[in-house]
Amino acid sequence: MFSSLRKGLIYKNISPDIVEHDLDIDVDQWLYDQKDVYRGSIDPDYLSHKLHVHWLYNDDSQRVGLAEHDADDPAIFKALWFYENPYATLFQDPEWKSSNETLWSKLSNEAYQDLLENDFKDVSDVCLQSGRLLITPSMLIETPEIFTCETCGKKSLTKPNSCSAVSSPIQFSQFSIFFLDDDFVLYAKPNSGVQQPHDASEQEPSVPQVPSADLEESQDGPLHPASESLAVVPQE
Repeated sequence: MFSSLRKGLIYKNISPDIVEHDLDIDVDQWLYDQKDVYRGSIDPDYLSHKLHVHWLYNDDSQRVGLAEHDADDPAIFKALWFYENPYATLFQDPEWKSSNETLWSKLSNEAYQDLLENDFKDVSDVCLQSGRLLITPSMLIETPEIFTCETCGKKSLTKPNSCSAVSSPIQFSQFSIFFLDDDFVLYAKPNSGVQQPHDASEQEPSVPQVPSADLEESQDGPLHPASESLAVVPQE
C-alpha cells in the first residue's frame, strides 16, 4: 500500500496475521472511516519516518488495514485498507477489479505454443518486443530496469548473456500496459481510459487535517485522543 502521508513509503506487509508487537495486549475499539476496528500499538518499524502506524484488526483478530498518524501532529492521519485484489490494495482504490481473464486469453494459438515450448520463461520479453509491458504489483513497488541490446535492439527485463546491452530505468509511458498478478490474471480500473502505473517516487500525499476531537470515536462513545497508542487485538 502506498502511504498517504510519506512520499515514497510503501507498506509491504499485508498478511492478515497479527504482528508480533500486538500479541497478548489489551484491546480497545476505534472508529476509522466509519469502520469499527481494534487498533494495535505503535509499530516501531515506522518511527524513523516520523509516523505512528497502528495495524487495524477485525473481530476475528485478522489485520484489515492500518492507520498512519503524523508523529508531530496526530490529528493528521489516514486509514489504509486491505482489499480483495492486489491493485485495489496498492492504490487504495476499490474500483480496480479483476477482468476474470488471463494473459493467455489474449494470445494467439501460435504465440501460446511458442511460449509453452519455452516453459513461459520469456513471456515478458516476448511481449516487450511488440510494445507491451506486463506489470505485477512487485514491479510497481520496485521499478525494474530494462536492458536493450546495442546491436539488435532487443529489449529484456533481465540482463542478456549473449549480447552487449545497456540498461535504463523503464519508462512506462512507452508501452501498452497489462496489469496482472502472479497467476497471470488481468486487472483494470473500469472507465478510466489508458492505464498507466502509479509512480511511488512521485507520489504527493493527500493529508487530511481534522480537529483531534473528530478523529476517532470508540463504540461506547468517548473520544480517543489521537496521540493515544492503546489498543490491539482481542484475545480469545
